[in-house]
Amino acid sequence: MKKKFTLKKALYILLGLILAVALISGISYLISSNSSKSEVFLTKKPVIKDMDDKVMATGKIVPREEIEIKPNMPGIINKIFVQEGDQVSAGQLIATLQIVPSVQNVNASMQEVNNANLQISNARLNLSTQKQQFDMQESLYKQGVISKQEFLTAQQQLQSAQIQLKNANLQLSTAQTSLQIARTGITPALQGMATTQIRSKATGTVLDVPVKVGSQVIEANSFNAGTTIASVANLNSLIFEGQIDEAQAGKLKEGMDLNIVIGALQNKKFPGKLTMIAPKGIDQNGTIKFPVEGDVFNPDNEFIRAGFSANGEIVLSSQKNALLLEEALIQYEKVNGKDSPFVEVKQPDGSFKKRTVKLGASDGINVQILSGITKDSEVKVWNPSDKDKEALKEQQSK
Repeated sequence: MKKKFTLKKALYILLGLILAVALISGISYLISSNSSKSEVFLTKKPVIKDMDDKVMATGKIVPREEIEIKPNMPGIINKIFVQEGDQVSAGQLIATLQIVPSVQNVNASMQEVNNANLQISNARLNLSTQKQQFDMQESLYKQGVISKQEFLTAQQQLQSAQIQLKNANLQLSTAQTSLQIARTGITPALQGMATTQIRSKATGTVLDVPVKVGSQVIEANSFNAGTTIASVANLNSLIFEGQIDEAQAGKLKEGMDLNIVIGALQNKKFPGKLTMIAPKGIDQNGTIKFPVEGDVFNPDNEFIRAGFSANGEIVLSSQKNALLLEEALIQYEKVNGKDSPFVEVKQPDGSFKKRTVKLGASDGINVQILSGITKDSEVKVWNPSDKDKEALKEQQSK
């Protein structure tokens, strides 16, 4: 009897434990359900505004043509007469050079002078001989001893000797000029074309003077580009150089309008026109970029510095009074193997209901809503940022 009582009591205890566990589980479920229902989400409404479908190219402003001024011969900078930002005109003196004589060039020029002097001596001796021959032939011709043909031959030989002497004198003069240039870099006869005087080849603004007084410079030749003494450009004729992603290259055509946005000028916009889309892309860290160029128009003649960073906006199409929603609020689900966009819209009882939406153009931040919701729909922010969370806290505290 005592044994039966013990089993019965154990059974009651087991049933009591089961009921207690079930009760606790039920209470936990109700608490969890109520907590879920009471969770508050931040919502945002669509807005109606104009939206441009545009391509953005990043780049900079550069002169259409930049002239690099280089010397005609090697030397050392003696004086510099301009600095960055100065306005210069074509032919204006930029700098002067002090020529450092080259022993090799001087020796070569002296050899040319010696050769020319030797040729002059030979030509004078030949001329003296031909003059004597001519005088004798002339006398014989007058006496009728020789024919006219023999006389004319002697005359031609005399004239040839005279020309030979004249050419030898010219050669000596050229050699002497070369020697003087090798020693000093200039001759009085060439003062107006002095290679020691470096002059601007264009009218514009001095962009850079990369040398200083005392710098050694060399001329451009087949082996090197030479030393740039100054660079000059017309800042009234500027272009935009930029790059676009390969996905956008097919959307563009030459002649499209540009808006050039320069950040250094408080994001001021300048009109422009697309003039070039490179036929070949450039690989940059695995991403293909296509260079583009465009004219920059400056109707108000504002001062735009060469090298300013800029963005080129190319408007492909414009949507007026479009219903726009932040693209980050769009969610996607698979329907028949395809991504179907939807949003969660707040209901009068505070719950949210899924609404399929049809999307239009996007500018990367906002997307056009063609159907599915209205401007009064409150769309759930399902992936709130830190800023959104702060806004939600402020909303709850009010």
